[in-house]
Amino acid sequence: MIPRFDVPGIPYELVAESKRKARKVWNRQDLDLKDPCFGMSWDRPPEQNIPNATAANKIRDPEFDVRCQLEDIRRTVEHMEAGPAVGIPSVCNPGFNMVHYGTGPLATAFGAKWIVREDDQPFFEPAIHTPAEARAMRKPNLYKDGILPLILARIAYYTEATQGKIPIAPCDTAGPWSIATQIWHYEDILEAIETDPDAVHSFLNLVTECILEWYNIQEVKIWNWSGTHSSFPWLWYQRGTGIGDDCMVCVSPATWEEFFLPYNNRLAREYGGICYHCCMCHENHLMTLTKSYNFMGFDADPKFNRFDKIEAALVAGKGVWSRILGVPFENIPADQALEDAIGYIRRLKGKVGLFLGVHGKNRQDAITKAKRLLDSISRGE
Repeated sequence: MIPRFDVPGIPYELVAESKRKARKVWNRQDLDLKDPCFGMSWDRPPEQNIPNATAANKIRDPEFDVRCQLEDIRRTVEHMEAGPAVGIPSVCNPGFNMVHYGTGPLATAFGAKWIVREDDQPFFEPAIHTPAEARAMRKPNLYKDGILPLILARIAYYTEATQGKIPIAPCDTAGPWSIATQIWHYEDILEAIETDPDAVHSFLNLVTECILEWYNIQEVKIWNWSGTHSSFPWLWYQRGTGIGDDCMVCVSPATWEEFFLPYNNRLAREYGGICYHCCMCHENHLMTLTKSYNFMGFDADPKFNRFDKIEAALVAGKGVWSRILGVPFENIPADQALEDAIGYIRRLKGKVGLFLGVHGKNRQDAITKAKRLLDSISRGE
């Protein structure tokens, strides 16, 4: 029996405002930041954090999973409702996600082994190694194979536990190559590009077909769908999809264009565009990414990619920098992230779509930083 949960109300008038602003960014209708898409957040005292909120514990215990996600929703709502203190709506899109299941649950339907780790995201051990094994692959049953039934059951649990009041994003499916390399061993599929390219193309075609169907199955099952073909509800897409493409770092731009782009484009054509994520340095690919069908942008991190490369690709591709500027990342403290953001805005304002944010030590510190950021925009710093 599912317990009763204290489900917070979502301020849908603020969500509507958030989506309106995000739509303007994606459509490049606010390059001069007259109506910026801006959000803020702040640290919480340790005693307010839920102990042991690891991916493994959320996977094992659906009740614990829901309690963790509802706490995130409450904090997100608080962040949104702090906007009036700054004088401009603070945007976000509260919703449940399933990122704790890892980036490739779909791969398990093809036989990949799902390994849940205590202190990290799940790992997927590939099922095949040779072109012959890849050619023998057939379309799995996406309702019954691998851990996909667990995903569908968790979606149903979320819906019942929250009475359908909370939007839910589909489970992370990354992109065709992320899924493919969790089924066909990474080095082996890269070698097959040279030894049996037809097998690689045939296999990627199968994987891409299943990605499209798996998204559709989930979105039909989700009673209150987040409305975006992406695993993260808080960066809302009114069209298109966001995919992870970390595998690109192991190939040349020419190889990416031949073996990656056609399958990414199938997703882009289905959903109306594509935005890219890659974790580390991929600056040599940034301009090539703009060849994608309805290229929308990317979140390239300037800590690992030269800013001039980021700027050149986004300007040439008429794209959006989907990185939230002003929010600390890894070893960059909040104060430095704010100053960096002001510098990037100075370079990109009027040329590139931008999402803005700040993070503070507490609510008042976040408000102070938000005013500093917005004042710098209005003064044209």
